[in-house]
Amino acid sequence: MLSTVFCWSQVISAITHLYLKDTTICLIWNSEVEFDLKTNNFLEYYAVININLNNLQKSFENDIDDFKAMENKLTDYGLSYNELTEKLTMAIEKTHCESFIAFQHDILGFIESFINASQYSDWRSKRNRFVFAYKEEKFEENFEQLTFFEEENSILLVSMDDSSSSDIFNLKTNKYYGPKSEKQGTLLFLDKFYAENSSFLYNRSLFPDKTDNLRGREVIIAGFGYRPYFVINYGENDNNSYDLAFGGSSLGAVQIDGTEARVVTTFCEIYNCTVWIDSSEATDWGEVYPNLTGDFSLGMVVKDMAEIAIGAMYSWDVDYLQLDMSMYLARSGVTCLVPAPRRLTSWLLPLEPFQFTLWLAVLAYLIIEIISLSFAHKFESNLSAEEVSWYHSFKFAYATTLKLFISQSGNSYVWSFTVRVLLFTCFMNDIILTSIYGGGLASILTIPSYEKAADTVDGMLYHKLQWAANSEAWVSAVRNSDDQRMNGILNNFFIFNDDELEVLAMTRPDMGFTVERLPFGHYAIGDYLSSQSIEHLKIMKEDLYFQYTVAFVKRCWPLLERFDQLIYWWHSAGLDKYWEWRIVAVNLNVQKQKQVEATMYSNMEDNGPVKLGMSNFAGILLIWVLGIFIAVMAFIYEIMGHYLKCKKRGSV
Repeated sequence: MLSTVFCWSQVISAITHLYLKDTTICLIWNSEVEFDLKTNNFLEYYAVININLNNLQKSFENDIDDFKAMENKLTDYGLSYNELTEKLTMAIEKTHCESFIAFQHDILGFIESFINASQYSDWRSKRNRFVFAYKEEKFEENFEQLTFFEEENSILLVSMDDSSSSDIFNLKTNKYYGPKSEKQGTLLFLDKFYAENSSFLYNRSLFPDKTDNLRGREVIIAGFGYRPYFVINYGENDNNSYDLAFGGSSLGAVQIDGTEARVVTTFCEIYNCTVWIDSSEATDWGEVYPNLTGDFSLGMVVKDMAEIAIGAMYSWDVDYLQLDMSMYLARSGVTCLVPAPRRLTSWLLPLEPFQFTLWLAVLAYLIIEIISLSFAHKFESNLSAEEVSWYHSFKFAYATTLKLFISQSGNSYVWSFTVRVLLFTCFMNDIILTSIYGGGLASILTIPSYEKAADTVDGMLYHKLQWAANSEAWVSAVRNSDDQRMNGILNNFFIFNDDELEVLAMTRPDMGFTVERLPFGHYAIGDYLSSQSIEHLKIMKEDLYFQYTVAFVKRCWPLLERFDQLIYWWHSAGLDKYWEWRIVAVNLNVQKQKQVEATMYSNMEDNGPVKLGMSNFAGILLIWVLGIFIAVMAFIYEIMGHYLKCKKRGSV
């Protein structure tokens, strides 16, 4: 008769040697099931974390890890825990435990603690395996009712055969596959193990792959309509899904589509699963909080109402701490439809024909012209009988230069050939300058000129542009950015609901509205932006920022590895580009897409020649008013000077 210790040692050693040797093992010791770890040189080949529940409280005093810091963290977050949860959390986080062995009455307590620990730990695994061992098969009565046996696919049950001696063990697993109505947690027989010769009856895999054919198992998506990522159409024909929120009505059946929804539906076509969605709380992207609560789509996943959330879910690191995320689905750029540039009609318009440097050159030329005429006129007077002062020559040069520049004739008589040639040269130069200026001004007045658009981040900062969206999710990825420009434009960001945004888009042409730039040339445009409102907007030349979209799934989701593999194939085959073009063509307003794209290459306001108005002459009128003011001041100066002279003569 073989000893019980030997028998248990044989079966545990055989299982760990065949299936668990490439992982770190968390072993929950139990005094009711005794076995020897040294059998077959166990400790030489395996990394084992020993957790003894009998002295669990005392072990914290001698542990090398800082459990106090973890306790403070869990307490601050308002999370419930016990000693076993603490040990498992630290074991998963620090030693990367992926295999777990528990015995007898400890199994139910371990399951509860593991569910918590797998969510509390920052580290997580895609290949967890569980071995539950017990002496009497009566322990199985409670297993099939646990959701743990419905949600985990790598569970092995080891029990002594009640109808034989203690050296024969029955090996079972949970079904996992199939619809919920067929009890996914049902236990299935796998094999028998004989401790006497350490052999299996059928040599079957004790951890069979249950994900290659899910046989109709439901995959629940937390879904809300956000085109083209996720399209939801309720109807009676061509349904490929089921909405749990409307399960009791005619709206229960639903047709879903979308660039990311197609990945999920294709996944279920390959692995034979059924797509369900739950839209009961999924009206926004949502957020997950450290106390393992949340709202909207992401909140439904963390609360175990759904397994996966898709629909332009960015790779938010805050939410990743409580959930798992898939490989990236698409590159999404957040950009804006900003106000179209307005036509320039300011008082600076008369200065627009010439650049600043050219105006400086013209000013320099006029100064040189004045100096040249001053010297020429002075020397001419020296050769004549009437010699004049330098002041008189400067007045002649200054007045003549201004008259020539504005194409006015002078009344001064000159007889020197040198002065006449100089005047002729200046007159020709001034005609050329004024002709060029007049042509430039005419083109600016008849062909519209526009101010700089706020179609870059720097442009938004310069104009202090107010911009809006319907959710905080649009900017949550850059809220704590080190980029000062981004922080600057976030000061002018506002959140409104869709109805308010629709009104603002029609009544506030000075605001910007967020859209998403898809990787292959299309845009995710909110329904609140109509073709009419887009006429007054312009798409930005650059993205405010970009992120990679992912699918958020609940922790330890057994299908995540296969889902990631499918996404790799998806990108490699070019299906992401194909489905973006096709889904946009079928489910979006293609005319609106073209309209938005066209705004990148043209100004949307006042294209072509327009009738002139008074605003076009604001600058010219300002110059006229300035001239009148100077003339009046000069007239007053002359009157006062004449009055003072007369008064002086009268006193004499």
